Amino acid sequence: MATATALWPHLPDIDVTAAEPEPPLEDRPLEEYSQHHVPSNQQHTLHTYAIGTPSDALAENLHAPSRVHFTQGNSDYRGSYSSYRHAGLLLTVGPRSDTALSNAPSFVSSGISVREIPVPAAIRQSALLHPPGTYNVIVRDDYVGTESTASIDGTLDEKTKAEYALEPTCTIYADRIATQERLYALTSSHPLPPVQGNKTWSQARYMCLSCYRRLMIIVLLANIATIAAMIARARRAPKSFTYSDAATATSANLVAAVLMRQEHVINLLYRIACTLPLATPLPIRRNAARLAYSNGGIHSGAGISALLWYIFYTILLVCQFEGTAAAEATISAMTAVTMMILLVIIIASHPSIRRRYHDYWEMSHRYCGWTVIGLVWAQIIISTVAAARKEGRSVGRTLATEPTFWFLVIITCCLIYPWLWLRRLPVDAKQLSTHATELRFHNRRVPTCVGTRLSHLPLVENHGFATIARMDGKQGYSVLVSHAGDFTKKLIIDPPKYIWQRGAPTIGVMRLSLLFKPIVIVTTGSGIGPCMSFLNVHPEYPMRIIWSARFPEATYQREILDNVFRADKDAIVIDTKKTGHPDLIALAYASVQEICAEAVMIISNPTVTREVMYAMEARKIPAFGPIFDS
Repeated sequence: MATATALWPHLPDIDVTAAEPEPPLEDRPLEEYSQHHVPSNQQHTLHTYAIGTPSDALAENLHAPSRVHFTQGNSDYRGSYSSYRHAGLLLTVGPRSDTALSNAPSFVSSGISVREIPVPAAIRQSALLHPPGTYNVIVRDDYVGTESTASIDGTLDEKTKAEYALEPTCTIYADRIATQERLYALTSSHPLPPVQGNKTWSQARYMCLSCYRRLMIIVLLANIATIAAMIARARRAPKSFTYSDAATATSANLVAAVLMRQEHVINLLYRIACTLPLATPLPIRRNAARLAYSNGGIHSGAGISALLWYIFYTILLVCQFEGTAAAEATISAMTAVTMMILLVIIIASHPSIRRRYHDYWEMSHRYCGWTVIGLVWAQIIISTVAAARKEGRSVGRTLATEPTFWFLVIITCCLIYPWLWLRRLPVDAKQLSTHATELRFHNRRVPTCVGTRLSHLPLVENHGFATIARMDGKQGYSVLVSHAGDFTKKLIIDPPKYIWQRGAPTIGVMRLSLLFKPIVIVTTGSGIGPCMSFLNVHPEYPMRIIWSARFPEATYQREILDNVFRADKDAIVIDTKKTGHPDLIALAYASVQEICAEAVMIISNPTVTREVMYAMEARKIPAFGPIFDS
């Protein structure tokens, strides 16, 4: 009879006795498993080492027992229980080149028998999902007893299933990774209080009526009120408000919408907010920060308002336009097409559609937007020519007196400007793991907390990434990329030597950290990238960092953790493979209370960001994080 050790936390002192194993899952011996290396087109090289264990014992140890008997006093236990045991194997997982792993591994000390064997098929697939490193092969035997019946002697017939897990052998920061005990102690010292007041109103206030939506509603209502007033005026005096005036209002809203997406305008808003001294009352700093990064609300409100004004413009154009038959037919056709395209742009920009079909949304937004501006240009020129002929004036002078003409000039310049920054840059890619890579650029210096847009095909797609400035202030910066879609997957698996960059560097939400002292930074996975831009430049800033990731050191490498702990020696770095997904809301609240923080910065996926921001704001703690249109 073989014995395995149970690590089930709720059943102390349980003896797990296993009967003789069933026939092997694979009839072949371990040495005859599949080929030694994965194909060269994979992102891994795999090496398995047997440490002081005969091959026969290894083969037997990789199989789970078929019958188990759980005893604790006079009680029998049914259900699913797990037994963990080392398989006597060490696995090295490496990136493409296996030159560093060609010799005996460094983890083997003298006097220990080491023998390299083929990678067992049973653990190959698990290995392909792990970042580079050295792992113990752990066998987890799940005993599922839902259909078991107890025999007279108390033996339980169990259905068994063996899974093979990989556990990092050693990490430099292993003793600084947060444990369950530390997380529990922190959240217990400052328990999360319930939301005060009416919960429905709280959700409406901090989720439905966010600053972004309030700005959008204000812009929209202001335009609707103005349209209503002009309609009333036009009814009283038919010629008092012309289609030219409506065209001016339409183009003014288009200018506002485009400017709210212009890089230097966005940077100006952030810089104005960050000029506030820390002595400024917290509510003022809080609202200034919200206005800076919620500028997308003005963009959306002005875009919808432009459509409303354009509908009004079309009605007045039909009633008032006087020109040749060809001009009337042409301008009517362009007006119908323009209205339809504007409607498509607005519908496609709904958050649910935009998230689900992002690449299609981006192309529709770009090319439909360009088409609309071209059509409006054509309409203005045609109507100006007709007006100039009627009044006996030159077309150029008439055009120069039209506000719409100058608005269109501004819009056109804003659309062309980012493409003047288009560059094909050399890039050095450093693969951190199969889940993350670091792209290094050397073309310029960047300030802290700015983003850039990268693409393989700039006319088709552009993806925003946060840059990480160099700590020494010299020229160059990096971008941290994690697997979050087809584009990022390709960057990791097949890193480019050159990549396209478009637009000027744009300040991101992390810059707002300078408005609050101290702060709590909450991030998950590769969200540490935008945070690193702040941490590298301001390592002495008072802060508490909460970073939750899967295998943080193995996935993102030691340098990232060096900088995290340099900025916050008490940083809470969580390995989700050991502790599971933590309660970030409770941890964030407890950290705010512990260091008396003024605000929380959250960089994560949209769901986690929204939940943490609501939980903090509902408890009167300022919280900021990227929104879908920030």
